[in-house]
Amino acid sequence: MQRAGELLRVRGAAWGPQVATGTQLSASEAFELAASVPGDATAVEMEWLRQAQRDGVYDDPNRSLETIVRHIESTTITDGDLLDHLGQNWPAIVNTVGDVAAIGFDDYVDQVRASPPMRSAAALDLRSQLRVKAVASGLKEQWDRSQELVGVYFQECSSDAAMRRDPSVPVADYIQDWDLAEALVRDAVAAAFFAGSSGDDLERTNVLERGLQIVQTPDDVERDDSLTRSVQPNENLHPDDAALLELEEPSLDDE
Repeated sequence: MQRAGELLRVRGAAWGPQVATGTQLSASEAFELAASVPGDATAVEMEWLRQAQRDGVYDDPNRSLETIVRHIESTTITDGDLLDHLGQNWPAIVNTVGDVAAIGFDDYVDQVRASPPMRSAAALDLRSQLRVKAVASGLKEQWDRSQELVGVYFQECSSDAAMRRDPSVPVADYIQDWDLAEALVRDAVAAAFFAGSSGDDLERTNVLERGLQIVQTPDDVERDDSLTRSVQPNENLHPDDAALLELEEPSLDDE
């Protein structure tokens, strides 16, 4: 955190990269440059935002960049903060996202595109079952934030990749690849959330983490004709948002 604050002091702060001038950085860019491990920046920024909201930084609609920089400089993220943010298996969750980020977004998507079928047709159902257990255990916020960590990373990377895409390739093809790539990481993070489980939960986590393992080491697995490359519409959304869209879609079709 302190390194991100130093970068903003030395290079100057901007509200976003679109309005930055000279060497100025946005807060997100400062977190990215300060991260020692790829993928950590997203987790750090999300935890900082949580603390900033808790501390009322965003309550003031006229807040200044100086206020934001000062809060970044004064914030320390502890293991306890990450435990509260992502649950007891936060190291496995952060490492899962970090391992994917270390590959590089474009290279990771290329790996997914070139991979043999890798995903269980039951993956979304298994993920939903684990979420139900997390909610019942009082860990709804931690579960949702662990999944949001994946969503934020992919939203940032896919938005940037969209600017570089080959215009001769249909946008739908890119989106399909990005959706599958994201779903695999969401599956793996769901498995990481319940790392160390036993019984039925162990079976669920083994199935969910296998997809990403196949993508990363395709030569180390035997062919399994039951696996797919499928991803359900809206499955990468928060369940509440997905349910809302499903309710709206029939009425949209009637218009």
